[in-house]
Amino acid sequence: MAYYEYLKQMLLPLGIYDLDEGLGAEEIKVIGRQLDEIFEALEELGRESVTAHAESYGLTNYENLLPYTPAYITTEDERRALLALLRIRGGCFTLDMLQDTLSGCGIAASISESNNKLTVGVSFPENRGIPDGFDKLRKRIEEIVPCHLAIEYLFTYSTWQELMIRLPNWTAIENNTRNWRELEIYE
Repeated sequence: MAYYEYLKQMLLPLGIYDLDEGLGAEEIKVIGRQLDEIFEALEELGRESVTAHAESYGLTNYENLLPYTPAYITTEDERRALLALLRIRGGCFTLDMLQDTLSGCGIAASISESNNKLTVGVSFPENRGIPDGFDKLRKRIEEIVPCHLAIEYLFTYSTWQELMIRLPNWTAIENNTRNWRELEIYE
């Protein structure tokens, strides 16, 4: 009880209250508990009202303001996606603006110009292979990128050379991976 101790320390110099037992002590404990509850409620309200710190209903409330909800895997991804989606405005057609708003897809993504006309490449630098929930991510990315641009998705996989360094023999492969997907994305 943080506020109980605080009240007790404030009243101690007065010397007129029995702060350890009796009705006065119980009254101070009750008031301290009520102040703790108020502080906790205000702390939660403050946290949930700021997108960068929200953890539950604050994120849901921000999602309800948007025309579509972000695709995400973790709460941190959800926060980053919401912040990016809240920054989107009409005419986001430059590469820098697209890069800034692309994180609204929910995970770290990078956009670059392609060698093909009116085509951009989208990659996921923090993921190996196809990200989990890619169908949902793809839908979100296609809502963010202007409709006149074609999208090429670029995925990073482990090369044989990288695998041979980290997994020098079959025993190492069998001990560290259970299936082909794990072998493709092994780091």
